[in-house]
Amino acid sequence: IRPGETMALVGSVGAGKTTLTSLVGRLYDVTGGRILLGGVDVRDLRLDQLRHAVSTAFEEATLFSASVRENLSLGRSGISDDDVTEAIDVAQAEFVYELPFGLETRIGEQGMSLSGGQRQRLALARAVLGRPRVLVLDDPLSALDVHTEAQVEAALRRVLASTTALVVAHRPSTVMLADRVALLVGGRIAAVGTHSELLASVPEYRNLLAQTSEFEGVTS
Repeated sequence: IRPGETMALVGSVGAGKTTLTSLVGRLYDVTGGRILLGGVDVRDLRLDQLRHAVSTAFEEATLFSASVRENLSLGRSGISDDDVTEAIDVAQAEFVYELPFGLETRIGEQGMSLSGGQRQRLALARAVLGRPRVLVLDDPLSALDVHTEAQVEAALRRVLASTTALVVAHRPSTVMLADRVALLVGGRIAAVGTHSELLASVPEYRNLLAQTSEFEGVTS
């Protein structure tokens, strides 16, 4: 992936998308080959260095029994109020201001007092907070309604313009955020190209996108 590029990962269930994204942040370690970050094997970086450089947001958001602010700034120092406000804006997570104690509201283990969409938006805000060098997003918008998802994607474009990103995409609207797309089939990368290139030349890609109701009209 080129520096500053957004790469979408597309594939059917079990194709290896989540496994690949997990390898970048060393949630798993590779058993063969290497994953390089700026030419350095991620296994040669201290975990604090890796966590500072790579931020992730997964479909199943992980939150802790702590305040909203503590959940957002987890593991990061030097975060300003402006940084927090910007991250909340990108994730369309303004609902936090309506909680009983705003950003100081404790949200309980795994954020069980929040809806699925609210948990995902908080996890996304945490991921984009501080503009990391590498942003890894594994379908973090799946619980959002179409209107909110469109708002988040519009704001997310600003973040993606200044970082390197790996985005697991299940919807064509998410694919459209990427500069290039990698199609995974059976745990292997079967094709790489722009959305338009793959749509024109790779039948598996067309068939995969055609399975979603959003496919109609998304052709470029």
